[in-house]
Amino acid sequence: MRNLRNLRGIIPALSTVMHEDGSIDEEGIRSLVRFNIEKGVHGFAVTIIAGEFYKLSDEERRRVFDLVIDEVNGKVPVFAGTSHTGTEPAIELSRYAEDAGADGVIVMPPFFVKRESELYLHEHFSRVANAVDLPVMIQDAEEFTGVTISSTLCSTLAAEHSNVFIIKVEGPRTLEKISEIRKLMGDGMVILGGMAARFLLEELEAGSQGSIPAGCLPELLVGVYNSHQSGDISGAKKTFALYKRWVDYLSLYPLLGIGLEKETERLRGIIKSSYTRGPKLDLQTNHTEALKKILAGIGMMAGS
Repeated sequence: MRNLRNLRGIIPALSTVMHEDGSIDEEGIRSLVRFNIEKGVHGFAVTIIAGEFYKLSDEERRRVFDLVIDEVNGKVPVFAGTSHTGTEPAIELSRYAEDAGADGVIVMPPFFVKRESELYLHEHFSRVANAVDLPVMIQDAEEFTGVTISSTLCSTLAAEHSNVFIIKVEGPRTLEKISEIRKLMGDGMVILGGMAARFLLEELEAGSQGSIPAGCLPELLVGVYNSHQSGDISGAKKTFALYKRWVDYLSLYPLLGIGLEKETERLRGIIKSSYTRGPKLDLQTNHTEALKKILAGIGMMAGS
C-alpha cells in the first residue's frame, strides 16, 4: 500500500467524460488521465462533485474507478470518490475501490445529515474508515452539502482512525478552517484545498499542501504549486494570474461549472464532447466563445 502521509500537490478531480448520448466515454476518460499525467499532476480524485458522481449509477462509478486505475497504472495515487446517500452504500463502494486497486477513498457526508447531527457524521466516517484499510479522505464541501464538519471532529476522527489523515477543505471558511486544523493537528493532517483552486496561493500560505481542482488546466496549477514550493513566489503569482482569467469566468456561472470545465477540456482537444447529465443548464454559444477567447489569451487552446 502506498504511503500517503506525505501527499502533496495538484490532484485533479477528473471529469466523467461522456458521449453526446450521455453514455460514459471510456477513451475520453483515458485521454484526460494521460493528458494530466503528461502535465505533471500528483494524483487523481474520481467521481467526486466535478465527476458528477450524483448522476452516475453505482455500476458506472465502479467502471470509472477501473478505467482510471488501469490507465494510471501506479504512476500517481488515485482516490475513488465513494460518497453516497447512506453509510452502507458508501462502505460497499469503498470496499470495491480497495479491491480495484485505488490508493484511497474520498468521502463526503450524506446530504441529509445537517449541522445539528455531528454524532451522525462521526458514526458515518468511522464506519467507512473501519471498513477499509485504505486512507479515507474527508471531503468538507459545506457549500455543496449544507453540512458542517468541524475542525474538532476532523481531529477526533484522525485520533481514532489511523487511516484518516487527509481532508479536502472547501467552503465559506476555507482559509480559516485550514489554519484551525493545522493549529490543532500540526503535521498530523494532510490538508488540500478545492473550489476550483481559485484561492490556491492563499491556501498554501494558510497551511494547505495542495489542491483538488478541475483537470482542464493542470500545467498552470502544477506550475503555480512547483514555483511556490521552490520559493519562487513571484513566479507562482505570475502563473496564477493566467489561471485566474479562466477561474474568474468560471466563478460568474456557478450553475454551469462542470459544463464549463468539460467545454474547456473539449476546446483544448483533450476530449470530444462536453456533455453533462441532468439536472443541468446547457452552455450557450456565448459561453463557448468567451472560453475560446480566454484560452487563446493564456496560450491554452488546442494547438497553442
